[in-house]
Amino acid sequence: MPSSSRLPFGRGGRFLSDVPKWADALIGGWYFNYIYTYQSGQPFSVGCPVGTTSDFGCNANLIPGVNPYASPHNQTQWLNPNAFAQPPAATAIGQTDYSPLGSPAEQVRGPGFYNLDSSVFKTFATGKGTTLEIRAATFNTLNNPQFGNPGQLNFTNLKNFSEITGLRSSPRYGQLAAKFFF
Repeated sequence: MPSSSRLPFGRGGRFLSDVPKWADALIGGWYFNYIYTYQSGQPFSVGCPVGTTSDFGCNANLIPGVNPYASPHNQTQWLNPNAFAQPPAATAIGQTDYSPLGSPAEQVRGPGFYNLDSSVFKTFATGKGTTLEIRAATFNTLNNPQFGNPGQLNFTNLKNFSEITGLRSSPRYGQLAAKFFF
């Protein structure tokens, strides 16, 4: 959701509207831009700890009525290991029962993502037909850690099961820029 608006300082603004022209040249006419992004978590699959067929993949079954996101549902353990079960093994060649393949893929989601990027800028008249734009921008302005999907998804091994060890975004960083238009 991008947006741009003039900051309410200086002549014509809500605050400090009666400042002298030299002060207005410094504090007036600044604009603020931002882009806010919000996404739900990325889907991923919890595989079978033990293969059930010789050549096909396998996803763990979700146990009905058990919340896969139950406590603690944080960075150290994103998923509830008690919500998953090993599918039955294939018992015959040409078996038409699909139960050894387990649940459909991408049965759970990782952490959501939200981010704010922002900038302030102002254009100064520098002469006949020329202007100078000054801009300061920050990316991940609020410096929120955006966690990635968990790793170690073997629900029979509780040590580090579904622990999140990576990030989906960079830490906050900024930049200053100047453009001369002629």
